[in-house]
Amino acid sequence: MALSSSALSETLQSITVTKIRELEKQKQTYNSRKDKIIEAANKEDDVRARLDILLDGSKTLCEKETSTERHNIDCWLSQSRFDPSLSEERLLSFEEQLRNLLDRGSRKLDLAHLYSRLLTEWIQSPITNDAEPDDSEGSGSDESFEVVQDAQKARLEQLRDKFARVVFEPLETNEVEIDNYLTSLFEGEHGAKTLNSLRKQVQRCGERMQSPNFLLDDQSLRWCIKALLKNDLLNDEKKASLNDFLKDEAVLSEIRDVLNMRFRDLKDWEWNLGDDGMPVVPRQSLNGKWRVMMDEDVLQALLTHWIGTTWAVEMKSALKRTRHSARLWKQYTRLPEDENAKLCYYNAFDGDIGDLGTNVASERQRIYDEDFFMSPLPDKFFEEAGGYDDDDDEVPNTNDRKSPKDITQLLLRTLTTEVIMRRSLDGEVAVVQSDFQWFATGVAHTTTFAVLRFLGFPEEWITFFQKVLEPPLNMMDGNPVRTRKRGLPMAHVFEKLFGELILYFMDLAVAQNDGMMLYRFHDDLWLAGAPRACADAWRTMEVFAQVMGLEFNRNKTGSVYLTNGHCEKASAVLDTLPDGPVEMNFLTLDPERGCWIINQEHVRKHVEQLRRQLADPKSVLQWIKTWNSCIGRFFSYTFGEPAHCFGKDHINITLQTHTDIQNLLFKDKETGTTVSKHVKSMLSRNFDVDEVSDAFLFMPESLGGLGLKNPFVPLLLLRHHTCDDPEQHMRKYEPEEREAYDQAKKDFESLSEKERRKRYKAAFSDEDDEIYKPALAWEKAQTFLTFEEYSKYRECHSWRLHQIYTYLLKQPATRGMTETASLRHARRDMKSPPDGLGSAQSKDEEMLWTVQYFEDELIEKFGGLEVVDRALLPMGNFIFTEEF
Repeated sequence: MALSSSALSETLQSITVTKIRELEKQKQTYNSRKDKIIEAANKEDDVRARLDILLDGSKTLCEKETSTERHNIDCWLSQSRFDPSLSEERLLSFEEQLRNLLDRGSRKLDLAHLYSRLLTEWIQSPITNDAEPDDSEGSGSDESFEVVQDAQKARLEQLRDKFARVVFEPLETNEVEIDNYLTSLFEGEHGAKTLNSLRKQVQRCGERMQSPNFLLDDQSLRWCIKALLKNDLLNDEKKASLNDFLKDEAVLSEIRDVLNMRFRDLKDWEWNLGDDGMPVVPRQSLNGKWRVMMDEDVLQALLTHWIGTTWAVEMKSALKRTRHSARLWKQYTRLPEDENAKLCYYNAFDGDIGDLGTNVASERQRIYDEDFFMSPLPDKFFEEAGGYDDDDDEVPNTNDRKSPKDITQLLLRTLTTEVIMRRSLDGEVAVVQSDFQWFATGVAHTTTFAVLRFLGFPEEWITFFQKVLEPPLNMMDGNPVRTRKRGLPMAHVFEKLFGELILYFMDLAVAQNDGMMLYRFHDDLWLAGAPRACADAWRTMEVFAQVMGLEFNRNKTGSVYLTNGHCEKASAVLDTLPDGPVEMNFLTLDPERGCWIINQEHVRKHVEQLRRQLADPKSVLQWIKTWNSCIGRFFSYTFGEPAHCFGKDHINITLQTHTDIQNLLFKDKETGTTVSKHVKSMLSRNFDVDEVSDAFLFMPESLGGLGLKNPFVPLLLLRHHTCDDPEQHMRKYEPEEREAYDQAKKDFESLSEKERRKRYKAAFSDEDDEIYKPALAWEKAQTFLTFEEYSKYRECHSWRLHQIYTYLLKQPATRGMTETASLRHARRDMKSPPDGLGSAQSKDEEMLWTVQYFEDELIEKFGGLEVVDRALLPMGNFIFTEEF
């Protein structure tokens, strides 16, 4: 269910009630007239007379519905009056078809009426905050699927108390030490030049924003309003006000003028909260997590969002430019020039060299730059920035940026692919995981301002930022209003901006350790690569944390050191890497096998909590909403979405886990041992309705069903095309690489001296330069490379290795149902087929699977693919839209 009962305005509720009453009248009228037609037909002994009555009655009763079936029967009935070859048995079958045609209308109206009763129950039921698992920052627990009861209220009080203990006590870090540390990352002439260029861009942005012509325009104001509607910064009441603003041009004009007035006088800007301060309350975000939020004024939120987004776009652009500096950010995406010349001379590439940019090293950097580097910040102003978690996943993505869940899944695939490749090629690999304890809530303001000053932010802007970060807070607990002295405002653009600016330098510091990549999504930190490099990077991260006054969250810190069984683990590395398991969602990285396994104990714990919640539904539709959110959506990504790097075994284990989940959820024979039986039991108990079709439960809402999610179908759609054994590709690569080496050596040794000389001149154009000697002297060039020399830079030139790397990262193609001719005709007969069934280009394989399964029943009982005519439903399309 896309729409929560809290979203229904009084006007919509009134419209819904009116339509429900009208539907009740239609149902009663239809059934009364149908009964009269059936009664009249039953009085006739002659089958033709009965057919006449049924035909005329169905034409009158179903006058809006054209029926090819009815038209054909009418023609054959006329034929039977003259043609004796039409048997009475055939006429009796026509009679049965017409009676069924009349029954179809009753079925559709009955289900539409049931739907209206379900909706009424939903509207009238108490509003609950059913949500996905709550893993609030710093909670250290997995209390999931909870309704707000006494225990939850106590926990929220603890959360608020902890927030207060952190934010009102300043954490003093050493700004001189921070400046010296950051300066050390820009050593040498090139580093100093890069830093100077960066600071100039920051200064130009500050000056541009202070110019008289830099003002908020209508388009930017509308975008800011829409952006705030999609995050958790404001409460529902204030979001409703923003929605109203969008509908009134005069109001928008007034708001724009007021905000521009405030912006022109930014040096004297204040929160203007008086003695009451800014209210601070725990609030549940869109993804169900509870956070302590500052309740900002709408106009102040709009102003700061506009300013913060402008700076965020500018800073991401500026810091992205530093990524192009290979000397500042150690990047090995291409072969060193000398090594490239040697390999060209020996023609030592595995197959067609193609574009040297098409290699594992460049692919790794491309993914890092596009999807991980400062990903929470927008690339341009009118672009939605990425969230820190799945807060906005219910909101349709209007640009090409990956959602937080997409980035999490990409990270999972990247780590897995790196483990497979590194363990095969190098014999060993390490994975490190960590994050910072209460990073946004507890980061020191002295650290924030030290970083801003280092980057070259003008002091007048830092003064403004300090006012933004230090509002007077009212904890709503009877204590006096106090000024915030630590942390960043949750769900605010400044949380993203300042958080990313601080952590950018950790990315840079790690990269300067032999080009190591820190895969980071906000403060979720991941390393994958050579164990010694990971150990060095971890030491670098520890130094960074100490200087910046940050603390690692030890509950989410750990490492795995894997070998191929032939390498011995280095004791110094083991001593350096952090202790603890490596986990992501419900997955744990097996420290022996190197594959992700589902934490079944963790699953059972969450399922038991979900079972208790589902056992006390406020309404049937709320039950389905909770089921779809938790089983159809939450578990679909917490187990890891299928990919070639996980292999088919992972899908099989996930399928079995879903089976186990349902066995745990539905143990009571009285309420149903399957999800469909359980929902039918609720319908029978709440509405005294029996014999409800499974099609009504599982068909999508756009076809008149309840849209009950089946978690098995999406997995089965991908299972056939998923790689059976991911590691087999690397096992094949090793002998292929050796074979390519042997062939290249054989080809080289068969060359004449003249042919070698020609190659040498082409590869080493500097051979006659007395100052710059060629990388390979002619005398040494007569001996072919060793295999170690040949394979040393394979990641920078091997086309075959790049092919394997990208394949393992990919998600498999779907293999859906083959559409039958009858389904194809039924789909084409629909006046307005929903998205997913309209054409082959927009085909929704999951929807097609469900529709194909119920096709025979749908056509027989409902005369088409729609279980219920959408025009009959209360609220029409309101209930089906995800964008309401």
